[in-house]
Amino acid sequence: MHAALAAFVCSGYVHAVADVPEPIIPVEERRGPQGPELDDMNDPSPEPGGSVADASRSKRPRLVVPLRRREAEGPPAAPRGPLSGLSGGGAGPSPSSGLEGPSARPLPRAHGGVYLTPRMTAIFGGLFGLATVTSIIALLIQVVPPRNERALIAGAGLTQASTQESAKGGPNAQPMKRKREPVPGPWRLSELAKDPSVQIVSGTIDRKSFVEALAEKDVPKAQTYRIMKAFEGTRKFDKCGRKDKFFAALDRATKRVRAFEYEISSLEVYQAREDQGGILAGTRLDMKVAEAEVVGAFYVSKDVVASSLAGGLEDGILTTIDDALGGRISSEAFEEGSTVRVIAVEETALGMFARYKKIVALEYRPADPAEKPIRIYAFHGQEARGYWDDHGKQPYSGGWRSPLPGAPVTSHFNPKRLHPVLKRPMPHNGTDLGAPTGTPVYSAYKGTVDWVGPAGPSGNLVTIMHPNGVQTGYAHLSRFAAGIKVGMKLGVHQLVGYVGSTGRSTGPHLHFSAKKDGKFFDALTLQMDGERVLPPIDRAAFLEAKAELDRRLDAIPLPEPPPEKPAPAAAAPGAPPSPAGSAAPA
Repeated sequence: MHAALAAFVCSGYVHAVADVPEPIIPVEERRGPQGPELDDMNDPSPEPGGSVADASRSKRPRLVVPLRRREAEGPPAAPRGPLSGLSGGGAGPSPSSGLEGPSARPLPRAHGGVYLTPRMTAIFGGLFGLATVTSIIALLIQVVPPRNERALIAGAGLTQASTQESAKGGPNAQPMKRKREPVPGPWRLSELAKDPSVQIVSGTIDRKSFVEALAEKDVPKAQTYRIMKAFEGTRKFDKCGRKDKFFAALDRATKRVRAFEYEISSLEVYQAREDQGGILAGTRLDMKVAEAEVVGAFYVSKDVVASSLAGGLEDGILTTIDDALGGRISSEAFEEGSTVRVIAVEETALGMFARYKKIVALEYRPADPAEKPIRIYAFHGQEARGYWDDHGKQPYSGGWRSPLPGAPVTSHFNPKRLHPVLKRPMPHNGTDLGAPTGTPVYSAYKGTVDWVGPAGPSGNLVTIMHPNGVQTGYAHLSRFAAGIKVGMKLGVHQLVGYVGSTGRSTGPHLHFSAKKDGKFFDALTLQMDGERVLPPIDRAAFLEAKAELDRRLDAIPLPEPPPEKPAPAAAAPGAPPSPAGSAAPA
C-alpha cells in the first residue's frame, strides 16, 4: 500500500510538471511584404498558384505557439495524459495549428516518449528511490512487532532489584551461610530414645556440684558414683563448668544407667555405655574436629548480631572479635554504617560449625570516612604474643580507654582541693578533662548504665557499673547520647554524651570519676589507653606478616548497605476501607 501511494504521488508530480503550459508568445500584426510571419519562415516554398506575399496578406494576426509546445501536443480531442503526444494522425493540417487556407501544411510529429529535462529526471529518480525505501520500511513495520520499551525497562529493573536485594541482604534475602556437609560420627545416646524401656533425662550443671545436678533429675546417687567410676583416668567431675550439659539413659524399671554423656561443647563430648557384660566404661568421643580459615565482611546496622549473621558469619564471631580488639573498642560500640572485614579460624565437629577459634586479621572501618580504620593482626614471634595493631602495639590487660581521647587533664583527683567556685576546701573526687562543648564522650569500659539524668552540682550525669565492680561517672554533659537509658549494656569506647558545662561548673569540661566499694579513687590509676610495644626482636617478622595480611584484607570486598524497606503506601484521606476479602487496586 505504501509503495502504491508513493508511485501515485510520483506520477502525479510528473504530470503536474509536464502539464504546465509554456508561455504563449504574442506576435505583432505585420502587414506588407517586409515581415513574413514566423510560422511561415519555417517553410520558404509557397503553395502553387500563389506567392509568399499573397499568403501573408491573406492571414489574420494570431498568437504563435512555440515549436516544442506544438510538437508535444496531440489532437485536441485526445485526452490529456503522459502519452498524449503519441497519438497518430493524418497528413492534413491540425485543427489547433491556427492555419487556414491552401498555405497550411501539417506540423511535423515528434516520435513517441515523454520528454523530461535532466533536472526533472533527477527529481523523479530521487522520488522513486524515496518511495522504494518507504515501501521497504512499511513492510518491515508489518513483519517485525514493535518492542515494548516500558516492559523491557520494568523487567530489567525488577531483575536488578531482586539481584541487589539478594546480594546485599535485603528484607527477603537469606543470610549467606556456608554450605556444610555433615560427617558420620560415633554412636550417640539419643538413639536409645526409640526404646520404650529407656527414660532419657538431661540437665545443666549451673552452680551445682555434679552429684547435686544429677540428683535433681532423679538419678540415684549410687548410679552417679558408678558414672564417676567409669570415667576414672579420662575425666574428673570435681570442677564442672556452669554451662556443661549431661544426658542419662535410665532403665525405667530399675533406674539403672545404661548410657551417659557429658558435653562441654560440641567439640568435647564424653560418653559411658554399658557393654554386653553390663559394665559401664567411659571415653571421649571422636567428633572429627577440623579447622578451616574463613573470610567474611558485614555492614553494621542497628542490630550488630543480625548484621554479622547476614554477612554469612556464624553466631559467636562478635565475641571472638572483642577478644582480638582487646579493649580498643568493642562490638557493642560499633556505629551504624560502619563495616567489618575479618579473617578467622573456625572449628567444626562432624562437619558442622562448632566455634571460632581465633581471629587472624580484622578491620573495623567507622561510618565517618574521616576517621582512620582500626586493623588488628594475630602475631606470635619469639617474644610477642597475642593481637597487635598496625603500629605494633597492644593494650595492657584490662583495656580501659580514656573517655576523651587526647584531651588534657585540667584538674587532677585531689581530696583536699580548694573549690574554684565556692572558694573553700572541698575534695575533687574526679579528673577534669578539658574539651570544647559538644565533644563526644565515650565509655571507659564495657558495663551497664545505672544513672542517666541531672544530678545537682554534677549537671547532666551518666554513671556506668562495670563487671569488675568499678563505677565510672561522666558529669557536666551538655546532652546525652541518643537512646541511652538505665539498664542499657555499653561496650568499650561507646558514646554516652557530649561535653558541656551544666551544673556547678566554671566552663566546658568533663568531670570523670571512678568509684569502687562506695569510695572514690583516682581514675588515672586505671591505666587508660595503656599499651605495650612490640619487642624489637620481632619487628621485622611482624612487618612481613602484616604486609601479607593487609593484602588479604584489601582483597575482601567492602559490604554494601542493605536496601531500605519500602514505606507502606498511605491510604488516601477520606477513602473508605476496602471490604474484607477484596483485592487492592493495582
